[in-house]
Amino acid sequence: MGQISHFHPTALPLNPSCPSPTFPWQTVEFPWNSEGLMPIFRPPASLSGDTGVIHVVEKEEDLEWALSKGPHPPYMILLNGSLFSREILMQLKGTSRISGLAVAAASPAPSQGFSPGLKCPNDGFGLYSEQHGPEYAHCNGSIWNPWGSGVSYEDFPFPIFLLQDANETEVIKECFRAHNVPAAAGAAPRFPLCAMQLQSHMHAAASTVTCMRRSSLQSTFSINPEIVCDPLLDYNVWSSLKPINASGKVEPEQRLILAATRVDSHSFFWNVAPGAEAAVGSFVSLLAAAQALQAAPGALQLPRNVLFVFFQGETFDYIGSSRLVFDMEQEKFPLRLENIGAFLELGQVSLRNDSVLWMHTDPISRQNQSVQNLLDVLLSSSSGSNVSLQEPENSQPLPPSSFQRFLRSRNIPGVVLSDHRTAFHNRYFQSIYDTAENIRMSYPEGLTPEERLEFVTDTAKALAEVSTLLARALFSLAGGTGSTESIKADPKTVTRLLYGFLLNSNNSWFQSLIKPDQKGILGPFPQHYVALFSLAPSQLFEYWWVQGPLQGNSSSRAPGCVRSGVRLSPALSPAFELRRWDSREFSTWTESRWKDIRARIFLVASRELELLTLSLGVLVLLLSLLCTFLINAKASLLFGLPAPPGSSGY
Repeated sequence: MGQISHFHPTALPLNPSCPSPTFPWQTVEFPWNSEGLMPIFRPPASLSGDTGVIHVVEKEEDLEWALSKGPHPPYMILLNGSLFSREILMQLKGTSRISGLAVAAASPAPSQGFSPGLKCPNDGFGLYSEQHGPEYAHCNGSIWNPWGSGVSYEDFPFPIFLLQDANETEVIKECFRAHNVPAAAGAAPRFPLCAMQLQSHMHAAASTVTCMRRSSLQSTFSINPEIVCDPLLDYNVWSSLKPINASGKVEPEQRLILAATRVDSHSFFWNVAPGAEAAVGSFVSLLAAAQALQAAPGALQLPRNVLFVFFQGETFDYIGSSRLVFDMEQEKFPLRLENIGAFLELGQVSLRNDSVLWMHTDPISRQNQSVQNLLDVLLSSSSGSNVSLQEPENSQPLPPSSFQRFLRSRNIPGVVLSDHRTAFHNRYFQSIYDTAENIRMSYPEGLTPEERLEFVTDTAKALAEVSTLLARALFSLAGGTGSTESIKADPKTVTRLLYGFLLNSNNSWFQSLIKPDQKGILGPFPQHYVALFSLAPSQLFEYWWVQGPLQGNSSSRAPGCVRSGVRLSPALSPAFELRRWDSREFSTWTESRWKDIRARIFLVASRELELLTLSLGVLVLLLSLLCTFLINAKASLLFGLPAPPGSSGY
């Protein structure tokens, strides 16, 4: 079966720069029912679902029928994906004649671009504010996401579903053509009409403050509490070149190099967040750089350690990075902020023009000589490579990045590498179209899934060059001397990672790297939406018994034990640790709970026929009551029952 994804008001923030919530979506199967957890701002869907007569909109002129002319409101719109825009959604939002929206995903992606995010992502939660760099606050002079429509932050009074299977979309269109198309132009269609019901009622309401207060009261006073929403929670993933004891503390005089990127993405639809350019390209590059650095001669003898951090929840106002900074300040992490000697972050790096990467720095802290030294090391590391490094104007602020949360607390020399000088090259930032095709991943026709896994794409080669540059720079920053030409990232590793994180997680290579009891978690559709789950942290090392690779052409594997230095740290906003649910400093996103996500199509009769049916039903009920009364009154005569015995005395 294909899939349908559901949109609904979601994760509920309360902050001045983002007054409205975003809207994720639930994935269900045709004919559509599901259970689980899901986000909301205010549940527009009724308990029994929202119902309307189906109207197909394939061009903008088709909207007029549903918005004004159609005689049978409310209407359930089936919208061509190429028309899914802020202008159309605002028209639908501004009328009571619309009860819901089903969107057929556009294929190919809209050439004009589509981004439901903000033009200034994470505005108000980064470095620049009225207190620090007010001239750069609110993306003043630097619109990073010009395609941003902001519809993810609007509150719509009706449910919205995404149809990802063309066959399922055609089923709805056939029902529409058979029953809802007028016989003559301008005439009303004849009954029965094809209708659709979307059910997606959310338990939470109002805002994070309200839903968290209600959940807290339930947890305090109820034996069986009914929680209505949950904070967005996941885990940052970190590791180091040389082992660090997770339960210990790094000495204050030690200086480390921190290399970071984000691993999460988002779209208008819940759990449909491919994030190819927004996240996958960068964290795959960092993984390949870590592998190349670890294999470098003398890497374990370098004077300074290197910490690799993969942040979760950065899409939602820097959840992961703000929590790590908070833990460092509270000494709940092995490192303190003063242990960070330099900070290197990979932003969006998959859509380079002419092999150029841009080195972004904060213009306020740039006067620090350490920043210039960091830039010099990067430039030196790029010589002889296929990557050209350039600097934007000195007056340009940092793009949206995790590094901003660290600079809020301490002046740390750092650089953010990205493929864009000013505005994002990514026309599909935080959308369902930020897929493998967006970063130009392509394969020859006729390849099997296993052959596609091993085929080294041009995108993989380009990102491997970024990884090589980063690994060489980290080697030099950690105190390495001599030539770094032998440090090279493996394009085969990059292409496997891209295939697994963008096209199919359930592949032979990923299967060989996980525990046997966890092989079921690998699905065919990789997603990078921040989750709601908990895992146990590790200490100095963790030992994993993995399935191992397949042996020859057989189905048996060669299992083995793997020692891993990968650790987890919580990516839960400090606002929930501090119970400051109305915080303006930290992210306050939550996700509503829900029970059922369902959709169905059916035929509806005319109002006159419905009233006639109701009237006949009432008449039959009254006649039944009258007959029952008469039969009961004459029961002795009709059925020859003996008279009741007289009273007896004792």
